[in-house]
Amino acid sequence: MLSQEEVDKFDKDGYLVIESFLTEQECDQLKAAIIDTIDRQLDLETHPRTLFVSHHKDMESCRNEYFLNSGDGINFFFEDGAFSSDTGELLVSKYEALNKIGHALHTDVPEYKDLCQGDKVKDVCRSLGLQHPILPQSMYIFKAPHLGGEVNPHKDSTFLHTGGTRLIGFWIPLDDACEDNGCLWFMPGSHREASTFKMNRNSTNTACVFSGSSNEQLQRHEDYVCVPTKRGSLVLIHGDVAHKSYKNVSSRPRNAFTFHLYEGEGSNWEKSNWNQPTDKATFVQLY
Repeated sequence: MLSQEEVDKFDKDGYLVIESFLTEQECDQLKAAIIDTIDRQLDLETHPRTLFVSHHKDMESCRNEYFLNSGDGINFFFEDGAFSSDTGELLVSKYEALNKIGHALHTDVPEYKDLCQGDKVKDVCRSLGLQHPILPQSMYIFKAPHLGGEVNPHKDSTFLHTGGTRLIGFWIPLDDACEDNGCLWFMPGSHREASTFKMNRNSTNTACVFSGSSNEQLQRHEDYVCVPTKRGSLVLIHGDVAHKSYKNVSSRPRNAFTFHLYEGEGSNWEKSNWNQPTDKATFVQLY
């Protein structure tokens, strides 16, 4: 359970770091489960080479039908620059070529299901006052050495629309996250200024489009603070807090697991959301 001081800090800043949320052994188990998932499910000969980038000018082109259909399964997205533009061959190992895996690790991979639906996460939810927390998506983010790309300043509420109820990200580094390998940066207090910038499904459900104005607040780079975090920490992220990360320029990975929860009580999960419930039941209510 979180202390009242921690809850107050989260409410004030829009983010909170909780150290030693996972043990070293738990981190090792989660990383091993991802390697096993890649070895069993990623066939480079047949898998589409779908990129995932976080630069606004390229985001729409990467949010295609493969992305839209990834909400209820295990899907692989590659880093821009992982393949040779001349030969199409991989320039790095398949483990370093990936940007992320998403978006149903919390139901389809036992180790991640146990974590996401376990008592530790439920205790945090109760501390934050969530009545009916629902988990719609989860991702493993690789941020490979020298290749893991920059993530532009953004608010998670741009991509997940709850109809007005709370949205909270859980971000767990499985490697030490430092300034040179792409740790998170936050703008404290920015969650008190909501954004109208939204990513929506298009009318034919074949791609994503953006609407509204990208908040100028996001570009006040002098207001961001660097937040290095130890392996196994938990970073709580308010859905409206501005955050970003830079390219991994180090020789070390910065693997992280992240998932989102929203308050189901009174929520209207908007039909414009890229991720929609299916008969695979990957929208999980924790209690």
